[in-house]
Amino acid sequence: MKFETGGELDSDHCIALTHEFFRCNDAFKLFCHYAELMVTKGKTREISYRAYNSYASFVHHLYEFLMGCHARDAGNTNITNKKGDERIRIIEGYVMHHAQRVMNQYRDAIKNGIAPDWVNDIGFYDVEVPDCFAKDFREYRNKICGHVAFERSSTLNLSEFYQKYHKFLYYIYRDSIYCWGSNTQEFPNLKDITDFSVMVEEDNN
Repeated sequence: MKFETGGELDSDHCIALTHEFFRCNDAFKLFCHYAELMVTKGKTREISYRAYNSYASFVHHLYEFLMGCHARDAGNTNITNKKGDERIRIIEGYVMHHAQRVMNQYRDAIKNGIAPDWVNDIGFYDVEVPDCFAKDFREYRNKICGHVAFERSSTLNLSEFYQKYHKFLYYIYRDSIYCWGSNTQEFPNLKDITDFSVMVEEDNN
């Protein structure tokens, strides 16, 4: 469905985007907790299981968030009317462009002397995003969290994915905090999402 920026559907879409980013943020914080436990207390099956789950959730929600951003950029909830391989090509092109833009942004900030103090050496950012990043991102999102698949326990090694791609995921995530993270002390109104309740509420009418 097509929509215009600033309209009612766009407003609802932005609420869904905020919700998705919050879920991504929650998953990342939980992953950091278990990653720290793994380092400080040692690796166990249970800690690995919980770290795996939280990182898989982070990957899933970050991918879904990017797809929501793509839909908003296109002004179309369907993202693209293309099907099959053409649809995948368009989506992966968006992910690759976004990842490269973020890395270039940090590289250029260092070159121009305006980067924050905590950034790494310029060589960390002055890189080409690997050609298979978007494809692997999509495949891992689908099978480590989205769908039950035998590859999850055999051929899709999340540890290898983390070592190869985490810095790109992290900086995409960090880049999104400024626009989609909560900038106020009061938790935002997400309509039906934050109205959810398991309690029976009285009708005051």
